[in-house]
Amino acid sequence: MKIIDTKPKPFQRSSCNIWTDPYIQKQMLQEHLNPETDGASRNWASILKIVDFINSHIRPTSHILDLGCGPGLYAELFRYQGHEITGIDFNKASIDYASQRRKDIRYIQDDYILHYPAGNYDAVMMIYCDMGTHSDQERDTLLRHIFDSLTEGGKLIFDVFTEELIKDKREERNWECSPSGGFWNDSKYLLLSQTFHHPKEKCFTYQYNLLTDDEIKHFIVWDRYYNEEEICTLLKNVGFKSCAVYKNMLDTNNFTSNHEMFVVAEK
Repeated sequence: MKIIDTKPKPFQRSSCNIWTDPYIQKQMLQEHLNPETDGASRNWASILKIVDFINSHIRPTSHILDLGCGPGLYAELFRYQGHEITGIDFNKASIDYASQRRKDIRYIQDDYILHYPAGNYDAVMMIYCDMGTHSDQERDTLLRHIFDSLTEGGKLIFDVFTEELIKDKREERNWECSPSGGFWNDSKYLLLSQTFHHPKEKCFTYQYNLLTDDEIKHFIVWDRYYNEEEICTLLKNVGFKSCAVYKNMLDTNNFTSNHEMFVVAEK
């Protein structure tokens, strides 16, 4: 067993995935369902504000594709309002939970980069800065799929971190000891957490080494950040005819950073 203590390459993949690990995905579900925190989904007040924001930009009774839908917190609200919803996420615990709650929402457990859901959508949403968790190559592939799947005049609505993220993050490393288990494992563990900055690629990498009695698991998560011009240029290069950016939309929260922008692109 070996601890990986070196700085990863930008967008390098790890041997384990935080969203599909059998134990951690259940912990993530519990974080999603806590209405008071921003730990896996934003707090309930922010969710309601985002739903209102999206509704102000789309047609009534739209067919919405929710990329990274989690346990369906947004999907359920949109369904109550008469929209048709397709949600996809590769966290099995979240999809199982969502599917049991609503049978009139189409839920898919899969990787939307590898298996983008076929169909025609009036709106595609991607919330909680998920766009920044993908490499630039994966992002560009995803944007092309989204554009092709949207109806004429359809909207892509998502959020990403701005360059102000660098004010909230710094390179660091920390050890955490949990003698009786916790978020990362149900038995005792040590966790080495490291944050690395890649200024040229404009991203932060969070690297985790999880040490238990039996094994070491290695996880990597990314946060990519943009400025307005970059993100709008990317969208227009794909074919979107307009791009509008909205900042300072949410109140202060305990998400990774308060420095995000919401983007609305029209096909």
